Amino acid sequence: MADLGCAIVTTSYAPDFDRFARLHASVREYSDLRHYVLVPEADRERFAALPDSGRLTVVPTRDLLPDGFVTTEWLNRAVARVPGAPGAFRIAAVNRRRPWPPVRGWILQQIVKLAAAERVDADTLVFVDSEIEFVRPVETSMFRRDGVSRLFRRPDGIGAEMTRHAGWHAVSRRLIGAPPDGPPPYDDFIAGITPWDATLARACTARIAEVSGTQWQTTMGAELDFSEYVLYGEYLSEFGTERQRSFTSSRSLCHSYWDQTPLDRDGARRFIDAMSDDDVAVHVQSNSHTSKEIEHYIRSAVK
Repeated sequence: MADLGCAIVTTSYAPDFDRFARLHASVREYSDLRHYVLVPEADRERFAALPDSGRLTVVPTRDLLPDGFVTTEWLNRAVARVPGAPGAFRIAAVNRRRPWPPVRGWILQQIVKLAAAERVDADTLVFVDSEIEFVRPVETSMFRRDGVSRLFRRPDGIGAEMTRHAGWHAVSRRLIGAPPDGPPPYDDFIAGITPWDATLARACTARIAEVSGTQWQTTMGAELDFSEYVLYGEYLSEFGTERQRSFTSSRSLCHSYWDQTPLDRDGARRFIDAMSDDDVAVHVQSNSHTSKEIEHYIRSAVK
């Protein structure tokens, strides 16, 4: 069977449209890869109308969910217009098979990413958030070599002080039926650019269904907090073959700023100076509230 290569995959929605448009422009400029964006049905036309988007495939998230899931986009949009409405009220879907707890937005986004392995026409899915922008040429060989997808893994990257990450680790191992680990540190599989092997991602969800005895989306939708990247990494570490783990790296290829403190000009300069030669993208987390001026300064300086 012919190798289908790589595709870039992004989950997004209308409030992130400008960031996504910038990311997609950089995909077109620095790679020849196809770009899939997974968005709510209400946002499909807006994303599909991006200029010169011949390499963009817009997939409504509704198409990636089983029939038992009822999305609540309309409710979220109505609540968002109510002054002072709590963000926690905004659920993303209700699963008729297990209506409580309702599926929160972040959980649904992760379910959609896993389901993309059944829809995207590629052997390697390269997940890239809207906050990221490519600034250097991207080659398929960075993410797939000799039929093996790259695995990002930072050994012992989750320390005892990272209690939420440690929780994700425990949940992931429970979902795939792996025995609990001892105390941290654990390996970290979360990065700004995260490649997955589509076959392994499908095997991971099949394993979850086997362990739980029910639809994997139902099992995952009932969780209150987990990380899809830790889940995939733990599955590959536990059940993958030596060959499937042969292309492993602790380098993410993306220079990221994860802090929640806004970057000023001096901080931006230090961030730029710390960028490695093999980084092909930059990422300034949106909840750092770094100004657009500083973000533009960073992008201009590293290109």
